[in-house]
Amino acid sequence: MRIAFLRHGPTDWNEEGRIQGRIDMPLSAAGRAKMAGLSPPAGFEQARAFTSPLGRARETAALLGFPDAIADARLAEHHWGEWEGLTREEILARDGADCFERAGRAADFTPRGGESTRDLLARVASFIVDVARVPRDADVPKEGRDVIAIAHRGVLRSAYTLATGWDMLTPMPAKLDLSGALILAVGADGVPRIAEMNVPLRTRTTL
Repeated sequence: MRIAFLRHGPTDWNEEGRIQGRIDMPLSAAGRAKMAGLSPPAGFEQARAFTSPLGRARETAALLGFPDAIADARLAEHHWGEWEGLTREEILARDGADCFERAGRAADFTPRGGESTRDLLARVASFIVDVARVPRDADVPKEGRDVIAIAHRGVLRSAYTLATGWDMLTPMPAKLDLSGALILAVGADGVPRIAEMNVPLRTRTTL
């Protein structure tokens, strides 16, 4: 089966460069208009739909045609603790030029009062394993086995990491286009691999 991971549409804080994390920011007016004009990647129209419980992701799911997407806490954004609501420049000015290094590296990175990257990876891995447990009955159409997950930047980076074994200590080997879909192929054992990257969403056509 396949999982298409998508990021939510734009928010005002995205434009301002502020860390949103678990703060429940809505889509901006421009973000709403953008997502309302798009459709999921081809082949995922009938997929099982899941979404982060945060409003910006749930609204994106509805605008893409999945108003009944199942909210799953494992798809929530990385919890950035005390840094949520701040820009990178504000964080550096308040906490020092080495504050990101002091928070740790790779899987041990943990913002003060927030969640470690290791814990983020674990919950995304758990989600992948669980949704891969689908009926293998011949009566279940292939598209009904696939999954679309509307989530966040941190979740997409985690899915990429789990599928590639990237150590997160070096620059990401391939650039993630957060306006497109990251599609993983997942075996019955729950082990993911990259099927396609940066798949653009389709422009919605009206009759």
